[in-house]
Amino acid sequence: MDRLKEFLGSYLTGFLSILLVLNVVIVLFSLIGIGWDKLLDVPEYLLQTFGDPTHYFSESHTSTGTNRSTKTVAGVVTSSDIQLVSSDETFAAAVSKVRPATVNISCETISRATPGSGNLQFDDPALDLASLGGIGSGIILDPSGRILTCYHIVSKASNITVTPFGYEAKRYPAGIIAKDEGLNLAVLQINAGYELPAATLGDSSRMEIADAVLAIGSPFGLEQSVTHGIISDTSRDIMIEGITYRGMMQTDVAINRGSSGGPLLNVNGEVIGVNMAIYAPTGVYNGVSFAMPINKAKGLLAKTIK
Repeated sequence: MDRLKEFLGSYLTGFLSILLVLNVVIVLFSLIGIGWDKLLDVPEYLLQTFGDPTHYFSESHTSTGTNRSTKTVAGVVTSSDIQLVSSDETFAAAVSKVRPATVNISCETISRATPGSGNLQFDDPALDLASLGGIGSGIILDPSGRILTCYHIVSKASNITVTPFGYEAKRYPAGIIAKDEGLNLAVLQINAGYELPAATLGDSSRMEIADAVLAIGSPFGLEQSVTHGIISDTSRDIMIEGITYRGMMQTDVAINRGSSGGPLLNVNGEVIGVNMAIYAPTGVYNGVSFAMPINKAKGLLAKTIK
């Protein structure tokens, strides 16, 4: 009996000593910022160390802003913050959002305009272009059939018709319901009898030099052609046929006759400009094009809302 008491006394003394040591260790770890989550990682670390001796040379670092750890193992950095670079917004995704809302504009006749002088010019909707199947492009603003385009492509046209994307057999007569000659913009109205897909307007003031942009239009009557490039300048003043257009976007996106009135897009698929003019000493695209920022058009668009 005495031996049993002696054994139990020794056992309890040892057990309490172990608990005291563990308590001291936990307090010390808490003071230096090591919590239970780190303590629970110790058995796994020991197993990895016995399986791979290179863990003896590992250093663990914790960033101040997160709870994620970065570990350097034999010259290789492993971290949950490191990942492959990817993007959900590709050029294809951006174009798919606006392509259905880009229309082809055609007409029956065009009055001949006085030839302009200088290398800066609009893509003139001449009769030879009309014979190819279109004089320009437009952007559907809402399901009811309001369409934004360039004024110069419809100002001298009669019997204007609009062909929505994917409906080659359906051409709807269009009328001009608003215009701003100082901005070279016009708003057309068609009555399709069904809801049309509308484009999303962006904020052109957020665009910067070298931002990637895309254009959709019908150059030479080739419906829904897509080109891309970058913004070369965000506020360029240009003069065409005696009128100064201020704050234009300059790009290197390919624009040709028939593209006027089509959308200039950012990589998110938002309309940030209306393609309008080119620098054309040869009469065709020569590496420099211009678009009216969409923010300048919003005042005109507001006047057409019923």
